[in-house]
Amino acid sequence: MDNNLAKCSGFEPTTGMIDWHQRYTQQAQWTAPLRSYLINKAGIKPHHRVMEVGCGSGAVLQDFSECQQVLGLDIEYNSLKIAQKILPAATFICADAHSLPLKSKSLDFTICHFFLMWVNGTDVLKEMRRITRSGGAVIAMAEPDYGGRIDHPPSLTTIGHYQTQSLRDQGADPYTGRKIRGWFQSAGLVNIECGVMAAQWTKNQPEPEEINLEWAIIRSDLENYLKPAELEALEKADRHAWEEGTRILFVPTFYAIGFIP
Repeated sequence: MDNNLAKCSGFEPTTGMIDWHQRYTQQAQWTAPLRSYLINKAGIKPHHRVMEVGCGSGAVLQDFSECQQVLGLDIEYNSLKIAQKILPAATFICADAHSLPLKSKSLDFTICHFFLMWVNGTDVLKEMRRITRSGGAVIAMAEPDYGGRIDHPPSLTTIGHYQTQSLRDQGADPYTGRKIRGWFQSAGLVNIECGVMAAQWTKNQPEPEEINLEWAIIRSDLENYLKPAELEALEKADRHAWEEGTRILFVPTFYAIGFIP
């Protein structure tokens, strides 16, 4: 068993996590400037103790590798095995975020990234607040809101429609972004700042590997709603729009930071 990795009793790792690690890394690249702003806003320094709740394979937790104590928690053991290889000095815990197995006020900062949409946001934020000391902060670094999604050209709006439905069917809340400020208030956090990540389109199209990874996710999300030929036609139209420089894809991605009184 890996050092510092608390294994779940009876957990069987899922397959295909290397692809998900690539996805988590892609998401981390999207939000890198925002995370830098939030780290500075919170005042996180090397002597602090930081935990990411829902850390996945550690793509974001690498930001805090120089901190005195680095912890990651996730319910997926297979993801934590990857994270442990990336951050061998960190401590990883396989557990449910709704009941964090840490003492109250034991950390300086707790963070999450594209995570609250998959859980009961209010309950998890209350747990994150509980384990964070007075003067510390809880940070939701990125939470999407598919209710404000923009797909252009209009022929591609089908993608957003069915991805939103797929998220619901998987148990996620696709409208999490607009709710996090209220959730932070309910968790008893103060001096809350909430905002939306900016978007820029500075080149005609993403790199081929980016589009391929995005379409691996889209196919997985839409395969239960569309016929193979319909999916193929959508993918062809999407790739063509990127090539022509007419594609706009925008999913409002919210952040929030709140401090412990």
